[in-house]
Amino acid sequence: MMLFKYLKDSHRTVLLFFFMLFIVDLTLISSIDLNKPLLDIIYLNILLFFAFLIFLIVDYAKWRNTYIGLKRAIEFEENLDHFAEEEGNRLEQMLIKEIIVLKNKEKLRETEELKRDLEEINDYITKWVHEIKIPLSVCELLAENIENEGMHDFSKELRWEIDRINFLVNQVLYMSKALNYSQDFIVEEIDLNSLVKNVIKSNMNAFISKKIELKINHLDFNIYTDRKWTYYVIEQIINNACKYVDVGGKIELNAEERDESIILSIRDNGIGIPAKDINRIFDKGFTGENGRKTSKSTGMGLYICKKVSEQLNFNIEVSSEVSKYTEFRIIFYKLSDYLNVIKM
Repeated sequence: MMLFKYLKDSHRTVLLFFFMLFIVDLTLISSIDLNKPLLDIIYLNILLFFAFLIFLIVDYAKWRNTYIGLKRAIEFEENLDHFAEEEGNRLEQMLIKEIIVLKNKEKLRETEELKRDLEEINDYITKWVHEIKIPLSVCELLAENIENEGMHDFSKELRWEIDRINFLVNQVLYMSKALNYSQDFIVEEIDLNSLVKNVIKSNMNAFISKKIELKINHLDFNIYTDRKWTYYVIEQIINNACKYVDVGGKIELNAEERDESIILSIRDNGIGIPAKDINRIFDKGFTGENGRKTSKSTGMGLYICKKVSEQLNFNIEVSSEVSKYTEFRIIFYKLSDYLNVIKM
């Protein structure tokens, strides 16, 4: 394919050669002093033709070596920056370099503009979240006053809705940071038992309002991760479990140690995840059959969880059976294995 392209680009040179050869032959044949036989003229033509053919082969090899790497990089959508640094004095090479440099400048300018826009949106969301916390705190005080007046059932329902709003507001805050959360990571040694119990404490109203049985087994392990983002992941999974279990349901938490990792298991006896949905629950915006039934799912919570796990180098696995159970397993690598993953 490239040979035909080269010949097409070099057709003027080829035509010029044959035109010059025709002029030479015509001159020799029509010359008055021509004493050489016609065979010598043919021999001369053959010599000139092979000399020109060698020139074309050498020139094609140089042309191909110059552009084959660029062509392959374009086909496979690879980075083109190093082509701007290669030496070459041909006009086409100089133009390619200038085009690459120009496109990089345009991309950098667009990236900076997009970054500024995202920072403005992020600042607005952050301020909005902090502002909305004030009326939520007032609502909590009102719930206490209502409870003091003996309206316990109504107070419990109100507290449940307030907790739900708080959870959704915090989810918006985490989502606003999701694009640059890699800059917000602090990996440290964390007590898993303390972390999980803090999550449960923050969501206690959800357990109480649905009379969910909570069973906590052995969690006395230390893990290496970011406290804030791992808290978010665990809270998201526990919140989903509370949302999809029936009144009087059961949620069980357990941890086990293996050679290379600590595995936190969160299991509920809720409605389960259909087999056709289970491989897509971490996709962005995917709500699935259960989300459409409840109309309470945005399809973003587990997506962010998966993105966080990829950045922090822990894994999230899930298994489920409809109407029986759903189990999430968060696999935290031990320190040596965590560092090995970071280097990959």
